[in-house]
Amino acid sequence: MKKILLLLLATLTISSYAQKGFVIQGYVPSLPDGTVVGIGENEDSITECATTVVKNGHFTLKGSVKRPVKGMLTTNNLDLVAQNHWPDDSIHWNYIDMFISNDEITVDKDLKIHGTQIQSDFDELQAMGEWLYNDTLVWSFIQTHPTSIVSAMLVNNMLKRGYGLQKNEVERLAQAIKAVPDDPSRFEEFKWRVEFARKTTVGAELIDLEIYDTNNKITHLKDVVPQNGKFVLIDFWASWCGQCLAAFPKLEAIGKAYQDNFTIIDLSIDVKEEAWRKAMAKHPQIWQQYRTTNQGYKDLFTKYQIGNGVPYFVLIAPNGKVMKSPQSVEEIKEILKQHL
Repeated sequence: MKKILLLLLATLTISSYAQKGFVIQGYVPSLPDGTVVGIGENEDSITECATTVVKNGHFTLKGSVKRPVKGMLTTNNLDLVAQNHWPDDSIHWNYIDMFISNDEITVDKDLKIHGTQIQSDFDELQAMGEWLYNDTLVWSFIQTHPTSIVSAMLVNNMLKRGYGLQKNEVERLAQAIKAVPDDPSRFEEFKWRVEFARKTTVGAELIDLEIYDTNNKITHLKDVVPQNGKFVLIDFWASWCGQCLAAFPKLEAIGKAYQDNFTIIDLSIDVKEEAWRKAMAKHPQIWQQYRTTNQGYKDLFTKYQIGNGVPYFVLIAPNGKVMKSPQSVEEIKEILKQHL
């Protein structure tokens, strides 16, 4: 009963927040009339939130988001170029990273965003440099902003590394956020991500998934991983993933080189059986082939917390425990060289 009430409260809170809506007003006299201005979120998904055009240097964007979310403000003159038959080299875009929240926000003549504490925090992070690829910078920000929505976003993203984090790394992340008063939904997300991350640390047991075999029979991932003292690579792929298909020949070469001590399992995340079978026929492999069920697909992205989709690899040691999630075919090769 308590869980139902909490869920209802969270739903009402999100609904109430969305009803408030955002108003983004800008005065950018350098943008000619007719310039298209748009705003969209790009954190949870890529979604357009609002669009308008500049008139007398002014524009107003109105809409709503379910919660404060990372997004982007864009401007472009594509329509003007087409209408006036201007040359292609006159096409001009602006991309401004921002945090969209249901507040009154302003954009100044230099396309700087003002109006919220969330945006101020995000600007501070941006000013630190290439934070996307630097955990040291990220941690520096988190430690000085322990209750910021931006910190919660960063920590939640760092937890999306199924079988890529050590136990001590997960516990450090678990202590990083104590509360997110301006966005309770992010704090709830943080708590469940920590719990799943604790189950998918380097050296942990393999999380099971429901899968189909090539005869469309439902089975489970744990049941098809051989217990024969070999290294096992689970290669998660999809028919639409060019990187996945390009990796097949390299994986086959590794499989042949270490065939006495190493085996591969291919696990497609295709939701359409026909696409999966066509891809298998076009790219035949010598190892076992499986596909996730709808439930298996959901569990892969929640329980494993895969942040970037496929290709995704899980390397299992001869003792049956997960060694880690290698980031590339080259890393797989290096690990096997060290152990074999």
